[in-house]
Amino acid sequence: MKFILTFDGELHPNGTPAEKWEIRQHLHPQLQELWSIHPSLQSLKRNPYMSKLGSFHTDQHHSVETLLQPAVQPPHSINLCEEIERGGRRFLPLVREMLALKCSLKIHFLRKEDTGRIYQGGDLDNRLKTLFDGLSVPQREQVMPDATSDDPIYCLLEDDGLIRGLDISTHRLLSRPGTSKYDVRLIIEADVSVTQNRLYNAAFLGD
Repeated sequence: MKFILTFDGELHPNGTPAEKWEIRQHLHPQLQELWSIHPSLQSLKRNPYMSKLGSFHTDQHHSVETLLQPAVQPPHSINLCEEIERGGRRFLPLVREMLALKCSLKIHFLRKEDTGRIYQGGDLDNRLKTLFDGLSVPQREQVMPDATSDDPIYCLLEDDGLIRGLDISTHRLLSRPGTSKYDVRLIIEADVSVTQNRLYNAAFLGD
């Protein structure tokens, strides 16, 4: 499964919890829309339950236009889309261990710096670490008080350890004079892949 996320804003090296939360909130509506329009994710959300006893994970045929109502969790089953509670908030990551998924990222990194230069107010690695934390479900102490969005908050990653590949190209960001040196525009191409091919994650084998 492949899709593109975008981020426009400030990206600091070794970002604070508030700065990472801003990234998370910027990406939340994009991922929320992805879950609402992608047929495979729609299907998974309607029927996210997998028996621990190894029975079939059934689904509706794609040609049927009338959608089934969300399934009720049966006994002895796992919720493959279980929300994660942290600090009183609920989060819904797409790439997670429960679905045996990882992802590769290809990032077009536009910044207020000449192409190819690595250092700008902190090294590139530390700015990427801020980004990866913003792409992930936060730790409990990183959750910020924020009433601007309802739960669950949609995230790309359960944990940034699920990034299996990274390709970065840097470019000069042309914007208004006098803007922050930390301003960036990021075009993030996500390629989600399965680590163990199972019936319940087969939908992630396509685009």
